[in-house]
Amino acid sequence: MYPEEEVVRLGQGTLAEALKETARRCSGVVLEEHGLLLVAGRDPCPVFVNSALRTGKMDASETLSRAEAFFGKCGHRYEIWTRDGADADLEKAALAAGMRLAAELRAMVLHHSPEVPEPSSGVEVRRVEDGDGVREFTNVVAEGFRDEAPGLPDLVRSTFSDPRSIIAPDTAAFVVCDHGEPASAAMTMVKEGIAWIGWVATRPGARGRGLGRLATAAATRAGFALGATFASLEATKMGVPVYLRLGYREVLRYRNYWPKEVLG
Repeated sequence: MYPEEEVVRLGQGTLAEALKETARRCSGVVLEEHGLLLVAGRDPCPVFVNSALRTGKMDASETLSRAEAFFGKCGHRYEIWTRDGADADLEKAALAAGMRLAAELRAMVLHHSPEVPEPSSGVEVRRVEDGDGVREFTNVVAEGFRDEAPGLPDLVRSTFSDPRSIIAPDTAAFVVCDHGEPASAAMTMVKEGIAWIGWVATRPGARGRGLGRLATAAATRAGFALGATFASLEATKMGVPVYLRLGYREVLRYRNYWPKEVLG
């Protein structure tokens, strides 16, 4: 078992690696220098693959200045990630620059492979292994996140347009089908011995049936099977109860700031 501060540090590093790898796999752009990570995908929506993450001690004003220059060249909007208790200066600067709090995410970890709940009748967990599986995964995630931000479904489809975005030696993705209909999805990407769990989504009409729990459990187990020492994820408010039931625990909170025009 790692010391708690090391768990937090490794989890933050895994998030950074997931951001970089996701951008690279969708033919995006990655810039990392002087304690600042900037990633841009192909779609302009300011979620995940269009992110600014401070990884060192860069001044808040310089962080924003570099981010504005980078994303200005791309023609994209972007989100800033801040850590509760560590980035108060950056939060203040983001607000002063006209950005607004969009979401608070809980960084959660799990140190053992969870049990996969027994699927109810008519429910099947499928591992994504080909182009058809990638399309099913993408469609579920796009619909599951459709109300989170304007343009987010388009970003999801852009991010996973190439099957190699998911089908890779360090990655595993799953789709849960309810009576043959793809309903929930999740994936894992193992970086430096840590399993990052992400893109957990359930179609609105299929929520409340435990399908997201099945998808998350399958992805987490796959991460451990790929050699991870623990699993890490960033949970929305909706997802927290699902992850708690699987044994995940909170270690940190992130806040995401978006341009206020995106929030309306």
